[in-house]
Amino acid sequence: MSGNWQLALLAYDKDSARVLNCAERCRDYILMETGREPDATWVTGFFNDAPPDRGADDILSMGIEEPDGALSGLLGIAPGYESASEWYLGLLLIDPAKRGQGIGATVLREVVKLAKSSGAESLKVAVLSANTDGLRFWQRHGFVHFRDAPDEGDGHDRLVLQRML
Repeated sequence: MSGNWQLALLAYDKDSARVLNCAERCRDYILMETGREPDATWVTGFFNDAPPDRGADDILSMGIEEPDGALSGLLGIAPGYESASEWYLGLLLIDPAKRGQGIGATVLREVVKLAKSSGAESLKVAVLSANTDGLRFWQRHGFVHFRDAPDEGDGHDRLVLQRML
C-alpha cells in the first residue's frame, strides 16, 4: 500500500479498544447512520454484524493501520455476498483528519486486488441516501446504481452501487 499505513485483519479480542478509538474519531458517520455515539455495542456490531445467511466468520473486519498501531479507518467486507462472484463492502470508514488525502482511493485499489485474486467479478456497496459525500466518492471510483434499498427500520434509504472488476 502507498503511504505508511497498511490494511490489517482485526480480531475482537485483541483490537476492540483500537476499533472504538477509531470509531469515536469517525463519529460523524456513525451518528448519521445510527443516531448514537459509538460505544462497545457498536464495536461488537462491527465484528459480528453479517449479511443474511452469513456469520461473523464470513466477514473480513479490517483496519487501516498506521505505523504506531493506531487505526485511521475501518472496513467491513463480506466476500461471496450477494453471490459467489461478488464482494460486498459493508463499511469503509476513514478518520475525518485523514479524509481527502487519497487513503480511500488507495484502500479501494487494495480491496479490488484482493477481490480479483479471490475470483470476484464485482464489488457492491450500500450508501445511505443522506451520505452525499460517500455517494460521490463511490461514483468517482466507477460504482454505478444497481438498485434502491428501502428503509429497513433504521430510518435510512440506501442506494446499492456496483462496480465490475
